[in-house]
Amino acid sequence: MVELDLIFKYKNNADFSISVKMVLALAFVKIDDLDTAIKALNEHVFPELLPLLDWFEEYYVGRTIRNRRRPARFPPALWNVHERILNKEDRTNNHAEASNRRLNLQMGVQHPTLWTFISNLRKVQSGRDIFYQQLEAGNSLSKKKKKFIDVDKRIFKIVKDYNNRNIIVF
Repeated sequence: MVELDLIFKYKNNADFSISVKMVLALAFVKIDDLDTAIKALNEHVFPELLPLLDWFEEYYVGRTIRNRRRPARFPPALWNVHERILNKEDRTNNHAEASNRRLNLQMGVQHPTLWTFISNLRKVQSGRDIFYQQLEAGNSLSKKKKKFIDVDKRIFKIVKDYNNRNIIVF
């Protein structure tokens, strides 16, 4: 959006903003329906967004050449969340990101020596062991915030109704 100089239009034109969100919503479309959805979006979105849609197709779906799709750099199986939502699995990898951040904070340096890394890894593992023991003793995990639970419910309801919706409206 920044590269295409479209931020101002995104912030000030509601219809344009919705078109951008339609591209982002491809993550919720069934993988088998991505071709249909991209073709529909090509006809529906603002012309200024066609380069964004082309970029998305190139890197995240794979370009169509002679009626065949080239493999994408980031295949849909990696980023598409349609099935994960229906299976009530996490949409994000926030737990992995949090673990990585915790490990980086524990290290205290960008490029630790091997021995510093091993020592800090042991400390982190010790903390995880204590946490696991607390769970075994009956302590519960911290609960998800209500606003996130509500968002998950809304998204689940929409994705569950996927087959009854027009691909553009979805």
